[in-house]
Amino acid sequence: MDAVFFDLGGTLVDTIVPRERVWSDVLSDRGQEVAQERITAALRTADRDLDGRFAAIQEASDETEFWLEYDRTVLGQLDVDVQAEEVVGDLSKAMGRMVMDEANWADYPDVRPFLEELGQHDLGVGLISNATDLARRVMRRLDLERYFDPIIISSEVGHRKPSRGIFDIALTEAGVPASRAMYIGDKPAVDVAGARDAGLNAVLIDRADLFGDRDCIRIPDLDYLGAYIRR
Repeated sequence: MDAVFFDLGGTLVDTIVPRERVWSDVLSDRGQEVAQERITAALRTADRDLDGRFAAIQEASDETEFWLEYDRTVLGQLDVDVQAEEVVGDLSKAMGRMVMDEANWADYPDVRPFLEELGQHDLGVGLISNATDLARRVMRRLDLERYFDPIIISSEVGHRKPSRGIFDIALTEAGVPASRAMYIGDKPAVDVAGARDAGLNAVLIDRADLFGDRDCIRIPDLDYLGAYIRR
């Protein structure tokens, strides 16, 4: 390998306040007390079943429709005594506040040691993310920007994963051929399929153990790549 590229959310960073708590609070406000374990199970089902649907997002309007479908899917799994239309607006606002709070993001414990180790090898390290400028603000606050060159953000380049265009831009800026690059991300239909289509070697980081049935290289965390990088 000449270069390793990473996704950001779900791969390197995640919110400190869990999604389950937001869902629990919104439902509680509607008089529905639901155990967080049940909410976790419903979220896992939606993450797995709507993976391909998420990959189809290209415009802001597509994303709005996707999250409406996502919320309805979770509510259907929970079988609560509320109409989806009554709570999806509240969920959208609450999740938006949580996600947009820069202080509510942290890197996973394995991330910084792995990036430090990569820095000891003759490897390029880049980032390719479907995101807005929030991604840069979060990375700056966490002092993660210094590890990556290039940093490719979809809202800045006009392409979204799984489109080949965003990967081609990253490869061009890094000056490496696709066959000599690895991409690590957490969504099969977005990250693995997109990277493969662009000719990169794709690795799925499946921190929540959602995608055991997918035909790809799958790791539970970055520690599993240490031995490979050291070869």
